[in-house]
Amino acid sequence: MAKAKTAARTRSSSQADLRELIVVMHSDAGIIATPEAVISRTGKKVSTLNNLLKAHGATMTPLFGSETRMPVSRKGQLAPSSASVAEMVGYYSVETSGNKDALCKSLQADPTVATAYVKPIAEPPYMHDQELPPVGGEAPPATPDFTSRQIYLDAAPAGIDARYAWTLPGGKGNGVRIIDIEGAWRFSHEDLIANQGGMIGGTASSDIGWRNHGTAVIGEFGGDENSFGITGICPAANVRAISIFNAQGGGSSANAIRQAADALSAGDIILIELHRPGPRFNFAGRTDQRGYIAIEWWPDDFAAIRYAVSRGVIVVEAAGNGAENLDDNLYNTRPSGFPNSWTNPFNMANPQSGAVIVGAGAPPPGTHGRNHGTDRSRLDFSNFAARVDVQGWGREVTTCAYGDLQGGNNEDLWYTDTFSGTSSASPIVVGAIGCMQGRLRARNKPLLTPDTARNILRNTGSVQQDTTGRPATQRIGNRPDLRQAMTQLGVGGKTAVKDVKDIREGGNKNIVDVIKDKELQKDQKDMLKDRKEVIKEVQKEVKEKDVKEFKEKERKEFKEIREFGGIDVIRPTGAPDLEGRLQNLEQAVNMLSHFISGELRPDLQGALFQQGEEAEKNAADSKTEYDYLDPTGH
Repeated sequence: MAKAKTAARTRSSSQADLRELIVVMHSDAGIIATPEAVISRTGKKVSTLNNLLKAHGATMTPLFGSETRMPVSRKGQLAPSSASVAEMVGYYSVETSGNKDALCKSLQADPTVATAYVKPIAEPPYMHDQELPPVGGEAPPATPDFTSRQIYLDAAPAGIDARYAWTLPGGKGNGVRIIDIEGAWRFSHEDLIANQGGMIGGTASSDIGWRNHGTAVIGEFGGDENSFGITGICPAANVRAISIFNAQGGGSSANAIRQAADALSAGDIILIELHRPGPRFNFAGRTDQRGYIAIEWWPDDFAAIRYAVSRGVIVVEAAGNGAENLDDNLYNTRPSGFPNSWTNPFNMANPQSGAVIVGAGAPPPGTHGRNHGTDRSRLDFSNFAARVDVQGWGREVTTCAYGDLQGGNNEDLWYTDTFSGTSSASPIVVGAIGCMQGRLRARNKPLLTPDTARNILRNTGSVQQDTTGRPATQRIGNRPDLRQAMTQLGVGGKTAVKDVKDIREGGNKNIVDVIKDKELQKDQKDMLKDRKEVIKEVQKEVKEKDVKEFKEKERKEFKEIREFGGIDVIRPTGAPDLEGRLQNLEQAVNMLSHFISGELRPDLQGALFQQGEEAEKNAADSKTEYDYLDPTGH
């Protein structure tokens, strides 16, 4: 099964009948659409409209729910702004087995209709130019561990440093909910079992191209954390899906977005894995994706995204694979049939949807033995513009589905090494946001909003690079760097220093507790070797008289000091004017790794405790007296 054949089958099966016909009614028409007929609450004449729909065998349904009961926020969610609800009133989806273009033209002439337009079919923004070997035979008895091939999990700049995020409480996306919007998935895949809630809306397409695509997308951010296959970027997040299709073969991307927004709370995430042919080309008979753009270009999708954002839900949207400069003046021209109020959403001077738009960047050269240009440079197919916020890997993504990495007769065991497009880039950004939200939640910090999420992604990360013919001025944004982003958010692992209240009579501040949560850069053996030398250096500054005085008069008070933030307190006994030597002690903390809390650095504790006897011997040899307070204060 070749990748190109899969994608082509998706297009050919849905070229005409799955286009969306959207009608926008005049605000004073007071329309209520029922399966039998359209009526007007304000007494407008609707007989012509009903006859027209009947002649075409068409039905009209409100795109965003009942006209008399617009979506209302649930407890714990942000209420939608009146502006976002107003944008949604009057939008209708029209289903017909007849000629949609002819019906659209007739609807535009009806006095109760403000305008109508036909949307091109939505497709997954996946590059299908690389042929895959045939899927056949049998998978091995046990799936290998492919996580070493997921270089996008690694430290920046090659990856987004998800592995660092996992060392922090909440950093695996705990408590975060994500809904993917596209066409189909295989939630029975062996690596998508633990934290998924399956489909909660729409009808899954039977096309294997859609199914492979959705499974690969979910795997990137939601793959299970286990000993085989792949691991998702935020594997503890809850993952669900809504299809844009319905049981009759039609569907609506905007309605799917609205359903997802109503199913989520502020701080949760929607991923839109779709793009459409834009105004650049006449797409009759075209087989590639040149000119495809982000779906917020269409007014109903824009309104749906604005609704979700108004509820505090973070929307991540693929920029599209059309190789388009979305800053081009072409996109400022209002297409025929769009409402008069429409403005170009890609123009930064106009009202924005609030979605995070993701471009596709090249992975590090040599990944999986291939070279797609300079690391973090714009891939040739990726759309670009000032409006594009951030980039993800657009080639060589290892995830579930397709079967080129591991195939066989069972789709639930398929894996790929070559998932691509703004399709593969967008889930990486979703995963990064999920890690940040989980960490913020664990620290009881305010969650990212749609605005703050865009801001942190645009202003941190590994910067975009030039490559031949594609300079960094063709903006796709930075690649996320979770270590840097979490540090800027104040929930990373940097050293913090706090002063303890005066405990000496006379108010002399003599104790400074160094709270350690700082990344250790040195090799563990080197740190243990250097530890003895650091202790000896501190020993020289400790006066025996002060040590004795402290032990005799104030040991009781010292024991009452408890850890700050769950981190053990380390204090050289009786060190005079220790605050004045804080800088030296901070350096010492980096090397005194033996005393770092196991909760903070479980990756170091095993090796360090194995060398415990040697560490204790070194401490005894130093002949320096230290008091170490455990979490109980002893």
